[in-house]
Amino acid sequence: MNRKLLAAAIALTAWTGSASAIVVSDSTGNGLQTVLDNATVGGDSTIDVNDDQINDSFDSYWEIVGGGGSTTTLVFELAGKRDSNTFGIYDKTDSSNYVELFAGSDSASAQKTLTIDGSRAVFVDGVDQSITLGSSQFGFYLARPGVEFYSDSSLNGGGTDQMAAYQGNNVDTLDLAGLGEILWTDDKYIIAWEDLPYNSSDKDVNDLVVLVDGVVNVPEPGTLALLGLGLAGLGAARRRKA
Repeated sequence: MNRKLLAAAIALTAWTGSASAIVVSDSTGNGLQTVLDNATVGGDSTIDVNDDQINDSFDSYWEIVGGGGSTTTLVFELAGKRDSNTFGIYDKTDSSNYVELFAGSDSASAQKTLTIDGSRAVFVDGVDQSITLGSSQFGFYLARPGVEFYSDSSLNGGGTDQMAAYQGNNVDTLDLAGLGEILWTDDKYIIAWEDLPYNSSDKDVNDLVVLVDGVVNVPEPGTLALLGLGLAGLGAARRRKA
């Protein structure tokens, strides 16, 4: 009985860390893996765009960490619709409450600094956006007229995942326009988008790519509950064995 409980707890915990992620293709010859390889000093990223993604249950919502703000850099925009695509954050409690960070006219190396004060008022480059969030947590969005995609896949048509997120591993050095060479540390995240509905897209996930620092991803409550259940089961098994 103890062995069965232990196996169930371990399997449940593993599931929360390895569940769905978007499949990234390089069939176009300039997919996200190629983009990352080309941006990495030495020409070969140690990040695998399929194996090293943050789980979809863990990349829906984010928070600013520390006392400062979050800096977002537009790294690449290889989309035919780049002139109309916009990118920003939205309120976890109300997705219609949002703040744009980049417009279609922005080019690679453009930067914005996002801060949220104690009352959850939002500032971009120090300018009050006259937006107050209902939570300290926010999601990212990619939009153009008539089309919106969200980091929370449940808000997208058909529940499709349109975004892949990657945490730095303190190994790769990136050479980015406007930034020069920087170590991709574990406090920096690459967030990459597919700007057509995923199931009818080329799946190269390179249509808008940003580098974000000063944030941390927040697991969805259901994922935390399952993880807690798995750990509780593991603890119970250990106590019975003792």
